Amino acid sequence: MAYVARLGTWQRFIYNRDIILGNQSDFATHSTRLNTGQRLLNNYETLNGSKELIEVSGKLNESISRGENTTLATTELELAESSINNIKDILDQLKEDALLGANDTTSDDDRKVLGAQLRNLGENLYQVSNAKVGKKYLFGGVQSSVPVITHTAGGIFSNAVYKEGEKELEERKTEGIQSSVSLSKLFTTDSSSAVYTGSAPGTIPLAANSEMNLLVHDGKKNINVGDISFSAGDDLNTIVSKINSAFNSAGGQGSIAQNDSGKLKLDTGLITGNMKNASATVVISKGSNLPNTLSNLGLEVSTSKGTSANIRDILSKLDEAYNSNDSESLRTLIVDLDENLNRVIATKAQLGDLVSKFNAVTEKNSELKMDYQIKQSDIAKIPVVEAIQEVNKAQAILQATMKTSANIISQNVFDFLRI
Repeated sequence: MAYVARLGTWQRFIYNRDIILGNQSDFATHSTRLNTGQRLLNNYETLNGSKELIEVSGKLNESISRGENTTLATTELELAESSINNIKDILDQLKEDALLGANDTTSDDDRKVLGAQLRNLGENLYQVSNAKVGKKYLFGGVQSSVPVITHTAGGIFSNAVYKEGEKELEERKTEGIQSSVSLSKLFTTDSSSAVYTGSAPGTIPLAANSEMNLLVHDGKKNINVGDISFSAGDDLNTIVSKINSAFNSAGGQGSIAQNDSGKLKLDTGLITGNMKNASATVVISKGSNLPNTLSNLGLEVSTSKGTSANIRDILSKLDEAYNSNDSESLRTLIVDLDENLNRVIATKAQLGDLVSKFNAVTEKNSELKMDYQIKQSDIAKIPVVEAIQEVNKAQAILQATMKTSANIISQNVFDFLRI
């Protein structure tokens, strides 16, 4: 005999009660989402949802930290650039004063006034070079706690000590990009003459009609030596003698050439006065005849230049020149001031390039930050409109379930007798 089971009223009541509780839970969940704006309320709602949110949030925090670092580095570089501008202004004023002092019409008393101004300008330059942000010296590199220049007020300028005598280390880096510049070229460069040393001569003695062309700047003026002729059979010492003779005949003083252990060496430091600055130059080129002469002498077509001293030494020399009313020395020192200005301008250009790099990184990082914020929002945040819709839907379902349950509870005894 077939048996047909039926669902009892108590069973239907329990079943509907469970549905109501589930719908109440859904309604409460969606209401909480609406109130908090959060899509994920626990770790189990979405497969890997919490893990993905943690990853995106970590990348967002990393992006925010990177942005703070690059912003700080950019600020420091911009402050350093401002200090470099001040240093350049001081050097411009030093050059202007030197031009005035070098004029033979300037009186001795006026030069003493310029010397007094030099003292103020020089010490101000040292102070600006020690520019700081917080406890960090802007031009200190990784040695950010060490003063860039240490000088006793009123003392000899050349006695100032760069970075307390420590060895120059590397520059600071932020997010893998250089975030500081050094003033070592301004404060530590040693002066040098223009020097060129050839290789051992390939052919000595020379053939007839051999020639070379020479142009020299001795640190003060150009000396166009021109073509220098050599005779057949000339050895290296004779060649040196002829070069020096031609140099003096062209207006030079002293010896420009020497026999350096069997090699021909030309050095402006050999000239009377031993001038060492950026203007010192030796230009070697081919003569009109026998172009192979240079290779036979162990020489090449070339230009060799000298180097000007650092600003510490130049400030001391300026101080001495003003106090001794030496206008000639002041004229020479203008070359060195120009070269130190070039060093400052090069440093300023380097700062500008670094600022541009950090600006580019900051812009790119801002775009990444926005992307991570959007991803984080997509994962964790729920739009208000969507949240309201979900709440309304959950409320409607709950109300319908409550109505159905109310009908079950209102049943009478005859309902138990129905088949």
